[in-house]
Amino acid sequence: MRMNTLLWLNVGIAVLLALSVVLFRLWVQDLKVLNRQRMLAGRLHSYQLTRRVPADELETPFVQRVIVPNISRVFAAISRVLTPQKVRTELARRLRQAGSKLSPEVFSLYRLALAGLLLALGLYVAAIDHNAPKWQHLAIPLGMGILGYVFMGVRVNTQAQNRLKALEHALPEVFDLLSVSVEAGLAFDGALRKLVSNIDNGPAKDEFGRVMSDMQLGMTRAEALAALAERTKSRELKRFAGLVAQSDRTGSGIAGALRVQARDIKEARAAQAREKAALIPIKIIFPMVLFIFPAIFLTILGPAMLSIIHVFHG
Repeated sequence: MRMNTLLWLNVGIAVLLALSVVLFRLWVQDLKVLNRQRMLAGRLHSYQLTRRVPADELETPFVQRVIVPNISRVFAAISRVLTPQKVRTELARRLRQAGSKLSPEVFSLYRLALAGLLLALGLYVAAIDHNAPKWQHLAIPLGMGILGYVFMGVRVNTQAQNRLKALEHALPEVFDLLSVSVEAGLAFDGALRKLVSNIDNGPAKDEFGRVMSDMQLGMTRAEALAALAERTKSRELKRFAGLVAQSDRTGSGIAGALRVQARDIKEARAAQAREKAALIPIKIIFPMVLFIFPAIFLTILGPAMLSIIHVFHG
């Protein structure tokens, strides 16, 4: 009975490993295609050209025309069954905040695949140790599966937080460039285009590039900036979107709103820097007590203690 159990366990682990290798291979292939498309888009953008759309559907490869859409539909159906609509909506929002190009369906499948792989590994580890209690044979696989499932969610949240920090770190430069460009005579669209072309690659370039795309598709600048604030959940961008909407309603110039926003964000950053500097004496107490004071006491009192021990014990 034990030999059959181990045999089926090894077969299951082999199947999961093969599935993970296939998924990793597909992911690497998609990543190569995405990088190549980005490279071509960057080259064509300098010439203001668009890629040629095939006149006939049969010109596209069979894999892209038949196999990939069918596999995507199957994966999407499986993901819709496993994850409710509310969960997919929240997951899509977090993936946008993290800057990920994955859809909620694909991310859920990757998440379940990782959890299943770690679950199978936990079963294998638990089956090797024959002397372990029975509760460990259940706790180890479940713990590893839950760890793999939770890890993907934590990773997305961490990426979203890091991306938000990088975006807010670049905002002073963004508002300065916008303010200078508008005051120099450019319209807001032109200033935004100048900003996207001159700023370094990062979350700020991606997000404001999307704002420019939304405006080109027909959204007003207030709506595009409100969508930006909703995507990023940044308080500074939300305030900036409110200022732009107010300037549109009142008819005042956008240059004043940009100048006020740039000044306010610099003052807020200076206040945050002063606050962090005020917390340094409190934070340094614990390293001093744990590491510096013992060394000082040992250096000062060590020779005296040795002399006392020598006097009393000869």
